[in-house]
Amino acid sequence: MGRRGATIGAAGLLAACAAGGSFAFGQAAQPPAAARKALAPAEVQAAPAQPQAAPANPGIDLETLLKRWEGQSSKLKTLDVVIFRRDDVPAFDEVEYYEGRALFKSPNLAFIDFKKIKQDDAGKPVKKDETTWDSTHEERIICTGNEVWQYKSDTRQIFVFPLEKDQAAKAIEEGPLPFLFNMKAEEAKQRYEIGLMPPPNDKSFGISIKPKLDVDKESFSHAFVQLDRAYMLPVRIVLVSPDGKSKKDFKLESVKPNATVKEENFVGKEFAKWKVIRNPAGEERPRNAPPAAAARPVPAAAAPRR
Repeated sequence: MGRRGATIGAAGLLAACAAGGSFAFGQAAQPPAAARKALAPAEVQAAPAQPQAAPANPGIDLETLLKRWEGQSSKLKTLDVVIFRRDDVPAFDEVEYYEGRALFKSPNLAFIDFKKIKQDDAGKPVKKDETTWDSTHEERIICTGNEVWQYKSDTRQIFVFPLEKDQAAKAIEEGPLPFLFNMKAEEAKQRYEIGLMPPPNDKSFGISIKPKLDVDKESFSHAFVQLDRAYMLPVRIVLVSPDGKSKKDFKLESVKPNATVKEENFVGKEFAKWKVIRNPAGEERPRNAPPAAAARPVPAAAAPRR
């Protein structure tokens, strides 16, 4: 099967850009042993204190739902999520599958990792055993608070994008998985056309979201969010591409709000035999990277040193 889907790119973690520029995939090579060890996220332990369940209300209006969603989101200091992602690209009659992990820590730290799942001759995802997918590392994105590090396993390249002071706080809000962390009702209403949809089941709400701003329209044309009715946290996010011809379906599993996460997950690291490209521009810039205006060069004297 060809690889013409779209990944979650570093552009999504820059304030002026968002998720998933499209580009043709190359076969993702498994990182070397040292890199695989480094790519394994630090252990995360669930904390005993979690947001209290919000009371169910089948007849809820949009304004109330958004306020409750914001209220629950404001209680999150960290979030640990396991992701199963399906990419549909009808133009090429392709479907691709990924397993992932996302860690967030307020106010502006993020760790997002995806592995591409192998598929059999019928196109179905393959498991090594009953509980483990047969996958190879694809991409990792780390927001350190002042930089975004994007790791591309197929080319063994690391792209480092500087974040300006005012960009850092927005990096999580406008990142590869929008609507998952730091949701703010008033800001959401200014940026999106939001409506209620028939709920997928009696345990969740359905929300339709269409972007108003050009910067968001570059990321998706339409989104669907399935919100858990008890804890008011997303359990599924579907993003339709800007041209409406493909989509990414993120199913969020093992959601751990306010878990203890180690700071080392949010530190950008260099790997042996991987090329590091800082503040990439021109031909060095990956095809899913933000435009030059979104990642303005830092002064030479202030540029990070390897």
